[in-house]
Amino acid sequence: MSLITTLAAVIAMIFTAVAMVFDLKVRRIPNALTVSAFFAGIGFHAITAGWSGLGFALLGFVAGFCPLLLLWLIGGGGGGDVKLMGALGTWLGGPVTLVIFIGSAVTAIVWLVVARFGRALGSDRDVTEGQCDDSTVNVKNASPTMLPYAIPVAITTWAWMLLKFAVEVS
Repeated sequence: MSLITTLAAVIAMIFTAVAMVFDLKVRRIPNALTVSAFFAGIGFHAITAGWSGLGFALLGFVAGFCPLLLLWLIGGGGGGDVKLMGALGTWLGGPVTLVIFIGSAVTAIVWLVVARFGRALGSDRDVTEGQCDDSTVNVKNASPTMLPYAIPVAITTWAWMLLKFAVEVS
């Protein structure tokens, strides 16, 4: 893996970790984070690879933004999630962003099944208990199985990048 690719991967991992912390604490991902990551990703790839880098970043944006935009339009996600995936796409490019999207969807489905199974067994513990500060978020209206989307995105991004690093080292 080249130095440029490694740097972009590390920045993507940091970005998703920060987004996850915000999504866990306040159940929203700040525009300041996603918009700045978007412009930084565009600039990074344009500076390091010229027009092809700009195309790489823009294709990544489309690959991340469009599927989530469609989900958001039908009520299946939040606007911050759309911007999160679009910004992440600028760092990772189209193909990897699609892998992250599919992986995060699978992770979210597994979470939902496990949470539903746990509730079916009679667990009274809210799976989101202790993850949000009631003073900043109205979690009373949140579904106990609701998973902030930045969590599966971060898990999938980290898993993919660590796998890529491991393959490169071996």
